[in-house]
Amino acid sequence: MVGARKRKDFFEDFGSELFDNLEEMIDALLDEMGESSPFVYGFSIIHRPGEDPEIREFGNVSESSQEEGDFVSPEAKEPLIDVFETDETVQVLAEFPEAEKEDICLRATASSLEIMVSGLSGSYSENVELPVPVDPKSAKASYKNGVLEVTFRRYLEEGPITIDIE
Repeated sequence: MVGARKRKDFFEDFGSELFDNLEEMIDALLDEMGESSPFVYGFSIIHRPGEDPEIREFGNVSESSQEEGDFVSPEAKEPLIDVFETDETVQVLAEFPEAEKEDICLRATASSLEIMVSGLSGSYSENVELPVPVDPKSAKASYKNGVLEVTFRRYLEEGPITIDIE
């Protein structure tokens, strides 16, 4: 073809020699770590108006163990749990990718949700403090693709009432 331009290789600007041994480097790193299971570490930040931000860690690697090179077994993985609230509801989302629906047990009060999970990789229990009072009887729970979702109606106090004296 006359006048056809050669298509530029994306990695050309970076020097393709940097990427020639990438797969070998990854394999060497995995061998050095000595673990076949993935390491997970993260955090979530919850900031409610008028309160200090709350930072919560999750995963099977703590921040301190990352610095020391110690890694926790994937069976000890802490799930990510988030709590969201609207004017009418409080929603709790929890990530349990290895669990089956039958492995999860929930108990609720007006101020907390207890999540218990038992399964192949051991057991887990967490008591989640809810930001506002809820009606525990209004709870609706679903579990899909490793994500537990529990939604409560907020307990809405009625205004002051007049009390008759007999």
